[in-house]
Amino acid sequence: MDRVIRIQKHLWICLCLGILNAADALFTHQLLQKGGKELNPLMRGLYEQDPVIFLLVKFFFSYLIIAIGFIPLKRRVQVLLLLALLVYVIVISWHLIINIYLIGS
Repeated sequence: MDRVIRIQKHLWICLCLGILNAADALFTHQLLQKGGKELNPLMRGLYEQDPVIFLLVKFFFSYLIIAIGFIPLKRRVQVLLLLALLVYVIVISWHLIINIYLIGS
């Protein structure tokens, strides 16, 4: 039996989400080292416990998000993924603005 992985329509959204999630982890780590504050209480606790655990958890979630791209999903879930992508674009834009401001200071 040959198993063929079918490319789902939402794969590109999941790939972008996974990449943006990993970028968020790196930007957040950088900002926290410069004295910033993690707004997510769960992730703040992980970071305070150990920054490496924080990064591993974030990267694991990136992997899971990309893996979801290979699973057939209902249209409603695909729309939610698109909304999450828009939120992450805003988050990463915010990170970039903060980093540009910090470089200029």
